[in-house]
Amino acid sequence: MLPSTDRLITQLVMASAFVALSTLAHARIDNQLDSQIDSQINSQIDEQQNGQFNGQLAMEHIAQQVSFGPRTADYSGKQKTLNYIQQLLQPEADQLVVQPFQAHGLSGNNLWASFYAADPKQRSQPRIMLAAHWDTRPIAERDKLPANRAQPVTGANDGASGVAVLLEMARLLSSQRAPVTVDLVFLDLEDMGNIDGLPFSIGATEFVHQNRFYRPTAGVLVDMVCDRDLVIPQERFSRDGAADLQDQIWQIARSQGAEVFKDRAGAYIEDDHLPFLRAGLKVINLIHWPFPQSWHTSGDTIDRCSADSLQQVGRVISEFIYLQREPL
Repeated sequence: MLPSTDRLITQLVMASAFVALSTLAHARIDNQLDSQIDSQINSQIDEQQNGQFNGQLAMEHIAQQVSFGPRTADYSGKQKTLNYIQQLLQPEADQLVVQPFQAHGLSGNNLWASFYAADPKQRSQPRIMLAAHWDTRPIAERDKLPANRAQPVTGANDGASGVAVLLEMARLLSSQRAPVTVDLVFLDLEDMGNIDGLPFSIGATEFVHQNRFYRPTAGVLVDMVCDRDLVIPQERFSRDGAADLQDQIWQIARSQGAEVFKDRAGAYIEDDHLPFLRAGLKVINLIHWPFPQSWHTSGDTIDRCSADSLQQVGRVISEFIYLQREPL
């Protein structure tokens, strides 16, 4: 036996060791629980971001396009943007086609990416088209400063915002197949109208002519949808040619509380939906009206854009695609 003093010391040492081991064990358990909780939270965040349209991710696409510079024929930013869209879509889409065209003495490229329906039996019909123009205006003729009017528009809103919505939709469609086939169509040379006698919507017109066989069940054009004070009334040509489709979109917007969608008539706006409407297709235009002050000026910059505006538009379109309440 150990002397009483030695025995006491030994007991104290053992007790201290037990407390230390117990504390260490509890710390490890707490760390494991913290890690599990963090993992669950991160998983929930990832699931939420993967399953819903994310306005901030769309904003990043705007920033990237703007960084390339003007998307007009005389600037390298146009080819860089074309490459950027292709590189993002190529590994995700079931089919990606670039369609070059010549019209009015100009060269352009339309891009068409298809994401097939989850059910192979539904790949042909119904079919939804989402469209946006990816070019920018070569002159800022409405700028307050005369010296700026011959300069190209940056096009954060008028050009990049519609593309950003489509690219963020591509992320969703690649991660979770929709019940219908969705075509993302990026249209060139929309914004040459009233320059040297040229019309608007050159690329959209060429797309319709080149693809007369293409008859989507419904289509939504997205144009100028990132402004901080975004207002989207019911565009009049859309109302005349596709009232039922417009009503479906606005019903979803009301159910979501998407305040940028206004229950009032807008204006008749000449835009890329017109060649499709003239071909007998139901296509509506989601566009800011009255046009923001930055329209066709040097002030069309990303600081005027809002992730919330993009997200409201994107989530309405997402629900239209993924949760069909009415037959198309």
